[in-house]
Amino acid sequence: MITTVPAFGQNNVDATATTPATYPLNIPAKPLAAAIADLGASSGWRILYTIQLVPDIRSQPLNGNYTVAQALGQLLAGTGITYRITGPKAALLIDPSQSRAGPVPSGDGVQLDTIVVDAARSDNTTGSGYQGTPDWVYQRPAAVSVISREAIESSPTRNARDLLDNVAGVYANRSAAQNPGISVNIRGLQDQDRIATMIDGARQNFQRSGHGATQRTYVDTAFLRQIDVEKSTTSGVGSAGALGGLVNFRTFIADDLIKPGNQYGGVVNATTGTNAYNFDGSTAAAVRVSERFSVLGGVSYKNIGAYDVGKNGTIPTANTYTGTGDVLLFSGQEVFSTILKAEALTTEDVKITIGWLHNDSRYNTGNYDNTIARGGILKSSEQVANDTFTSALDWNPGNDIVDLKAKLYYNHLKNDTVSDGAFALTGPSNFVFSTLGGSVENTSRFETGIGALALNYGLEAFSDTGKTTLQRGFIAPTNGIDYSSTLTGGTPSGDRDVASGFGTATLKPAEWVTLIGSVRYDWYHIAGNATIYGTPQPTIIGQRMIDPGKPAVCNRRGCSDAVPPKYLPINGPDVYPSYDVEIDKSGGAWLPNFTVAFQPVDWLQPFAKYSKSYRPPTVMESFLNGGHDANEINGYAPNPFLRPERGDTYEAGFNVLANGILTERDTVRFKAVGFYREITDYISFGKIRNAEAAKQYDSYVNLNGVTRMKGVEIEANYDARFLYIGGTVTRIDTDFADSFTSPTGRDTPINSGLGAAVIFEQPKLRVTLDAGIRLFDEKLTLGTRVVDVSKTVPALGSLRSGYEMPGYRVYDIYGSYSFDEATKLRFAVNNVTDLAYAPAVGANFYAAPGRTATVSLNYKF
Repeated sequence: MITTVPAFGQNNVDATATTPATYPLNIPAKPLAAAIADLGASSGWRILYTIQLVPDIRSQPLNGNYTVAQALGQLLAGTGITYRITGPKAALLIDPSQSRAGPVPSGDGVQLDTIVVDAARSDNTTGSGYQGTPDWVYQRPAAVSVISREAIESSPTRNARDLLDNVAGVYANRSAAQNPGISVNIRGLQDQDRIATMIDGARQNFQRSGHGATQRTYVDTAFLRQIDVEKSTTSGVGSAGALGGLVNFRTFIADDLIKPGNQYGGVVNATTGTNAYNFDGSTAAAVRVSERFSVLGGVSYKNIGAYDVGKNGTIPTANTYTGTGDVLLFSGQEVFSTILKAEALTTEDVKITIGWLHNDSRYNTGNYDNTIARGGILKSSEQVANDTFTSALDWNPGNDIVDLKAKLYYNHLKNDTVSDGAFALTGPSNFVFSTLGGSVENTSRFETGIGALALNYGLEAFSDTGKTTLQRGFIAPTNGIDYSSTLTGGTPSGDRDVASGFGTATLKPAEWVTLIGSVRYDWYHIAGNATIYGTPQPTIIGQRMIDPGKPAVCNRRGCSDAVPPKYLPINGPDVYPSYDVEIDKSGGAWLPNFTVAFQPVDWLQPFAKYSKSYRPPTVMESFLNGGHDANEINGYAPNPFLRPERGDTYEAGFNVLANGILTERDTVRFKAVGFYREITDYISFGKIRNAEAAKQYDSYVNLNGVTRMKGVEIEANYDARFLYIGGTVTRIDTDFADSFTSPTGRDTPINSGLGAAVIFEQPKLRVTLDAGIRLFDEKLTLGTRVVDVSKTVPALGSLRSGYEMPGYRVYDIYGSYSFDEATKLRFAVNNVTDLAYAPAVGANFYAAPGRTATVSLNYKF
């Protein structure tokens, strides 16, 4: 009998057995069989053994990033057992003293008599956690969550943001619901790079101003293998310039599509449904050209129409955006996406990956106003082209000193807008934003007198460039003034540089204790200028005589004085005096990070963490200028004295990862985290006074006092194969600082009409429940999902009433049937009760879709 460990885990499983992939591992000393199982679960490797692993053989502890070879070497140290790599993602344990181990295999394969395989978790992006979350999430002492490929495939969505709403502590903002761009809210923080949002590690920093969310990330679900969510800043790559966490949308690699032993593979997906869910289809394929080189490509097309809102219940102001019917105006989209990626092993220990992801999104925005002509419809036509180019180098020569990873990326987003004549922006406008960045990090490992030590250290940097233009100016009919240069000021042009150096030490002084200490230094520089306008001054283009005067009159008594004519000036159009505001600021901060984790028993891991974060002002916050509409060109101005935001976050929680509780195959996965965060100098909207212009302006300002956020996040799942039940709980309380220093020097509440338009807050409570059964040898899955959300009441901002909404409870049902290993049919009905509601962290005039049924066909080859 040969026993094999099921293969599933976090990181990329590479193309050949010699690929030096590393995996984050936290495996305490335990019975060797259990430790080997954990390694297989975390890495995606099949680890076979014919020998008997008796319970009294215990493994050595592991904590840090390891290749499978390094991990096996340390786990087996002192046991007398060795191993051999037998092929791609496969290894065999060997005990030379046991003759029944049989001959040692070599080459790319091994002849096996009987194999016991649990194939239920063969995808390295899924595991036994909530909605297929990989097991490493429940082994890491941090507030992390993952949206697995299983969850992505099982939930047909109109937009990738729909996937985020089931993650504890996370929402996708829908205050600009007609725009398919994603703005992620984690623990009450969003926009302006407070949450670092990435695609394959490439920053997505585009911002566009409006009454709702400003951040925009454009990504389709078709090529996503996994979405990683970190709910507080880290000490490694990804957190530079962020205040409250990160989200990384990770796309396919070749091994996601090519089955072991095959030279090529791919997947085809097609979805259609009711309620204007017209079509969502994609195909992707990969070819292993040689043992060292593979190529991946794919294409996706989505056509979603404007949907009907629910009919059970009412949305108070929805008629503004539905007109006289039940269809939410401009809630459709057309998206075309492509992916191209190449992976190469240049040597035995160096891997290079390059990729290009293109997203072309077309949609409309606008509203209904029965006071205007043309049927009351106001519309802007939008097109977004987002291109993300990535390259990565991984070098692992197989020693404990070098495990190097380097990245270089470039992201370019162009948003073209054409509005009808009812809007001020009558000509085409172009919003362009690009980010060039990169990182390099290395991990070294040592055995010390006080325990195993891992050091991770490196650099990260990126540069933002924003450019907004109008192709045709707007000439005001009343005074002939060209306002085009000022109408771009809400989404201004500008440049910003951010750099960071970091180092982390992970020490295990005992088998059951892990200590992590780190420090990073974040630095930023922002320089440029913006033009603002002062109080209008009249111009004099001539004069007119109002009194001709009188000449001098002379007689014998003398001459009278002449009376000169009197004139009044003839005024021309008002002239707005212009003033340049120069900005040249830089700064930095030391940011420590500490974590302590314990493993009192194999299945339980309590932990505590402290982290400090730092967010410099963005291009938008730094160079804001112009006016709110075409009748005002001098409403906004930059604040040269704007300070970065600073945060302190305290977290405590525990992980549970247990197997075989009630049956041989059942699993329990549980993560609970409580947090408390304090933010100083939170940036919002207020008023400043420009001394040179002698005028007050709307501007970004630092709020006085401390913003506090606290809450609890729970994620849990029980899976017995024939049934499963899981869910999340999010409880949060937020107390934003509510005043700023006004131009008069007074502490001014932002609800006085002088402050923020709206500061978004999460609902206090959200509970999700997901349960189902598997029948007919797990070919058929039937499940249901319930989401219960409390009311949303933003406390601050002059427009906050538009973002208040009652709580709601939504029911979904879903299922799938596997005809064979290659073909699966999926079906779902979302919003079963056809409830009329507005999603949380959105706007109460943007209703969610009503009842929608979808059917999907997935074929893998």
